[in-house]
Amino acid sequence: MNATVLRRLIYSELLLALREPWAMFMTIVMPLAIFLALGFSVGNVEIPVDRGTGNVEMFHVRDVLLAGNIAWVTAMFGIIALPQTLVEFRQYAIFRRYRVTPMPSYMLIVAPLAVGAAVILASLALMLVVGWLVFGIRFAGNAAMVALAISISYLAFAALGAAITARIGRTRTALGLGLTLFFPMFVLSGAFGPREAFPAALQLVGDWLPLTHAYDLHTFLWLGASWGEETTIGLPIWVSFAYLAALAGICVAAGARLFRWD
Repeated sequence: MNATVLRRLIYSELLLALREPWAMFMTIVMPLAIFLALGFSVGNVEIPVDRGTGNVEMFHVRDVLLAGNIAWVTAMFGIIALPQTLVEFRQYAIFRRYRVTPMPSYMLIVAPLAVGAAVILASLALMLVVGWLVFGIRFAGNAAMVALAISISYLAFAALGAAITARIGRTRTALGLGLTLFFPMFVLSGAFGPREAFPAALQLVGDWLPLTHAYDLHTFLWLGASWGEETTIGLPIWVSFAYLAALAGICVAAGARLFRWD
């Protein structure tokens, strides 16, 4: 019974999302447009990857751009789109109305989470197809590891977004807070440009931002790195994974304690 209700709720949320052209543009069209713009502008820049066996494999910087784009798409949905949906439920008393029904309340959070996952997958699939057709994008990683990295990144940002908007009652406030958090992370994480171009103080700030860890996790695993290899932060890949997992756990606990249904 609950599974049927959840499927119908997810379907309804998906239809509502598709009726928001601006949201679809931001999460599907814009990442592709940025990927194409950067892909055409970088020229023939290549990245050497040393497998530790004396064999250096060359990848194009566009391969990294695609993987990095998915990192900030998960952040965008997690701390901008999802909180707006949850705050809208609170603002218009949707939470309150559903809580008097037999339906478990958690489904109202799971449904937009599932829709977000579908949107992220659609964005990735579109960039993969276009990237392969236009640029000949290569993938050298383990698909399961990359899928795990995308999943933990999305859960971490979604938990962060839900926690920071746990008591907010207006969608405009949630949007302003989400944008305030997202754009500094977008710039300082390396998604906007090389982190090495920033002063040391800003690089240090960037080292602690979750999008930096997600960006490194996605790009290094995309190129086939192992869990023990160091990222741009100077720490092994598994540390970034653990960092995002810990962030997700802390934010889930904080959100569950602070969350206001009405």
